[in-house]
Amino acid sequence: MGTMYKTVYQYNKSPISDADMEKLKEIAKDCRTVRNYIYDRYGGIGGLPKLYPGYTIQNEMTKSGLRERLGLPSVYFYLSIFTALGDIKCQWTKVKSQVEKNVRAHPDMTLEERHYLRFAMKQSQCFEAVLAGGEAGLSGEWKETWETLRDSVDAPRLNKYLCRQVRRHLKKPRSDDAGGFPVSPKGYRYGDHGIYLSMKESRRRLFIPLTDNNQYSRQIYIRLYPEERKVSISVPVEVRQRHPAGYGEEVGLALGLKCMFVTDKGTRYGEDYLEYQSALTDYVRESLPRHKRNGENNRGRKKYMAKRARLERALHDYVNAEINRMLKTEKPGTVYIPRLPASSKAGVNRRMNATVSMWQRGFVKGRLAWKCRERSIELVEVFGKGIGSQCSSCGAEGSKDGETFACPACGQKIPERQNTAGNVLKRGRKLREERQEEK
Repeated sequence: MGTMYKTVYQYNKSPISDADMEKLKEIAKDCRTVRNYIYDRYGGIGGLPKLYPGYTIQNEMTKSGLRERLGLPSVYFYLSIFTALGDIKCQWTKVKSQVEKNVRAHPDMTLEERHYLRFAMKQSQCFEAVLAGGEAGLSGEWKETWETLRDSVDAPRLNKYLCRQVRRHLKKPRSDDAGGFPVSPKGYRYGDHGIYLSMKESRRRLFIPLTDNNQYSRQIYIRLYPEERKVSISVPVEVRQRHPAGYGEEVGLALGLKCMFVTDKGTRYGEDYLEYQSALTDYVRESLPRHKRNGENNRGRKKYMAKRARLERALHDYVNAEINRMLKTEKPGTVYIPRLPASSKAGVNRRMNATVSMWQRGFVKGRLAWKCRERSIELVEVFGKGIGSQCSSCGAEGSKDGETFACPACGQKIPERQNTAGNVLKRGRKLREERQEEK
């Protein structure tokens, strides 16, 4: 039986005193200081050669004296370092992905030039050499391949192009969040129906009584809520995948903004999704310019971020509830969904454009994937081009009249989203058959 990770939460049983909350807030601010120090010093091109495996940066940070100046325990200091390094690595992954996308879309670039740039980005030594203007430290066949590729194209011109692209898309991460901090197992221990956390004072631990007696031994995250005098503890735990009885149907889903899911049988889930998404979008459009004028520490920004977080939580809670309802009702063994294209800002007005651009379909698909995996349900993406213009009954090209799909060949008239879901199911079954034949 497979396993997966999920997050469980623990909460304080009694209100935390103001003095203790200040100690926790100070640790959170110091951890933010360490992260921003790493971002500033190693988030650019100059820090790229030191990112992997990261021990060079760890040693440099040990010698920097920052931990001593802050008085931060090592269990928080080094976790903050590697958290920041992880963020920087993610940023570089995004940069390379965007550059590769631009290379593919470049109309005047030859196949040899594209191959040269892709090779340079995949080989870290070549990538660092191009950005820094040095020589790649390759040997053997890799060195011969690199030299052959370099001699077959105008390498200086392509190197300049790659540097321009990186400078355009590379942005150093920055953290304004001082509302929590991670803790390694060495930084806490459970006991007396609570948890003891390491503090900045030598050999002192802060005791927080908890509402449960569960004990863990892994990295945790402490989230602070000073105004409510509360904390929450996020703990990643490994759980077994479930195999619910009676699950085995094949279901095709059409994803949408007005209605989250429509099945191939026409059942609708998440019909109020647009209301939750529009509430969040409208608030961001109306409030964002006002709070940005006043700087980052004013009450306007704090109120804005707090309400935005509440609206996002409401949206996410609704998405989770509707996915649970769909899986419990349909009892699928396999779920097919279309592979959607990138979001477009084309629309009837600015409000709709903003709603489409903020459509959290990535979150919807991510939660669907997680919940399917939790229940041992197979989730399959199918090719989505033209999937809404074909008749799910006969395969002929049809037309849309509002939310109704009409096929001139067989005369079928059904809701447009249901027709799309039917095509998703057909393509999913065909893909499954092709995979079985290959085996």
